[in-house]
Amino acid sequence: MENMMKRIYSNSRVFMFLVSALMLVGCYKDKGNYDYTLNTMNEIKSVTFSPSVVMSAGGDIIEVQQALDEEDRTRRIEAVVEQTLEKTLDNLDFYWFRSYVDEHGKGVKDTILSKGFLEFDLPVGKAMSYNIFLQIYDRTTDLSHYSSFMITTRPVFKNSLFVMHGEEGDRKIGNIEVIGNETKIYTDVKAVTGDENHYENATGFGYTTFIDIPDNLANIGVTSSLIVYGSDGETKAYNPHGMNVKYTAQQIFKPENVEFSYSRSVQTGDPSNYTMCKVVLTEDGSVYVGNHLHTLYKPGFACEGSTDLPHQTDYEITAATITNNRFLMWDAKNGRFLYSSKEDSGFATNEGGSISPSSVSRNPLLDANVKFTALQKSPADMTAVMGYINYRDNYSQQNAYFIFKDDASGDYYRYELLMQDIGDGSKAKRRLAAGEDGEEEKLSAYTIVSEKKLVGLTPTDMSTITYNSWFTTTNLFFAEGNTVYRYNVSNGDRFVVYEAPQGYDVTKIKFRTEESSVFSADLGLYLNIVLFNGVNGAVAEVKLNTAADLDEDYAPLFYDKDNEGNLWGEIKDIQFVNDYIYKMIY
Repeated sequence: MENMMKRIYSNSRVFMFLVSALMLVGCYKDKGNYDYTLNTMNEIKSVTFSPSVVMSAGGDIIEVQQALDEEDRTRRIEAVVEQTLEKTLDNLDFYWFRSYVDEHGKGVKDTILSKGFLEFDLPVGKAMSYNIFLQIYDRTTDLSHYSSFMITTRPVFKNSLFVMHGEEGDRKIGNIEVIGNETKIYTDVKAVTGDENHYENATGFGYTTFIDIPDNLANIGVTSSLIVYGSDGETKAYNPHGMNVKYTAQQIFKPENVEFSYSRSVQTGDPSNYTMCKVVLTEDGSVYVGNHLHTLYKPGFACEGSTDLPHQTDYEITAATITNNRFLMWDAKNGRFLYSSKEDSGFATNEGGSISPSSVSRNPLLDANVKFTALQKSPADMTAVMGYINYRDNYSQQNAYFIFKDDASGDYYRYELLMQDIGDGSKAKRRLAAGEDGEEEKLSAYTIVSEKKLVGLTPTDMSTITYNSWFTTTNLFFAEGNTVYRYNVSNGDRFVVYEAPQGYDVTKIKFRTEESSVFSADLGLYLNIVLFNGVNGAVAEVKLNTAADLDEDYAPLFYDKDNEGNLWGEIKDIQFVNDYIYKMIY
């Protein structure tokens, strides 16, 4: 009973408090100055910010680049206010309410009064964020406008395009980075990073980003590696956010460091579920395979010298793709397809394991025994251009495609290959029936199910022929002169995607990503285009929609110089570097 009385008394006090509050509200005398009409009343029409506010999954944010040194610590956010009557900010008071955790881990809340801007300090090379609530008070009307957002730092070169340019022996790496409404362009990243790395003999880029899960489950986190292939054996993997060296060539190539000139790379799959794999081709016909890591393996190295497996070591690989469970390649030296299982127990699954000596390729490289006898035109008589597969939808059910060029006629052909389940390769032979003479027949790991001449496919350089899994396998892209086309394999139709400015030719086209990850947003719809006018290079960018038509809401971009006016040299390669979880925040 006593406890019940206490609750009644407590509830009565709450009720009386609410009644009193309502009475006060009802009796409140509005002392505001309302001696005006709508025509004479100043109004804050809009408030924007520089750098600009961007919508994200976590709310409105302003991204600023991390401080690179002590002189770079102080930053400023400016409020741009549009008013109906007033032309200056003299009538406005800006109250910036901040909450943040300082460098020492202490929570801080403060209020800053200023005339339209907020200055704040950042720690050098560390992440930092401020929660901001802004009240803009208009003294002419006694009214206020309110805004709230978060200021957060981003590492240097986040979601940016790296550009490799200049002649070999004097090659540089530049970068194009868009932050809000500001574009930062550098023809030499060393102007930002101050690093002492050597890129003079760089020949191409590679990139991977994923969640690294160590064996001990400690320090799980996102990791990224930008690989700069070098013809002088100086291949290295860098942290792209600052270009610090992560791994040397001896740690990238298994089992040994090699010197080669990079030619092309192919990757398929989804890094979010560790199904992504890659193939790297070299100018001399060597090949390296790998999974989602930066590590690249000589195929079947652990099988060399074995007498019970038909492991192939004599080849010149010029084109490749990756099916649901196999690496599939074209051997130009012997006019045949080779394959290997990509479910390789010797592949490392995390960065720590990747540098272990036991991390090697254990699956043999096998002859696919593909028959050409029923074809009108044999691939063995042509030059392989590229292999590709749609891995975005129904990856396990997709067939592989290879494009070849008939050097005599200039015509292109596409072959569709259907995978056959024939076992592990060592037993991939049809047994002879009783009394049957001859050798056991080798089974085919793939059969060619379609052959098509590609009328209207006329690239200036066959290396520009490109595919992206955002689109159906009937859509290819290529460059002829100064024009990029979308090409329909089924009917030969061509659609102009981009025309370069006068004097430029297109030398390379490359989508921002080849990944199919659910976390890569719409990166695969952005097409970067490399241009050359005989002296200097340039980079253009367009965006497509899912139908492979131009996105009319995205204005094409064009970059021919950096912010200081320095021009690009001839561009060798480009690589967009995105976060593992990509959001439409630049």
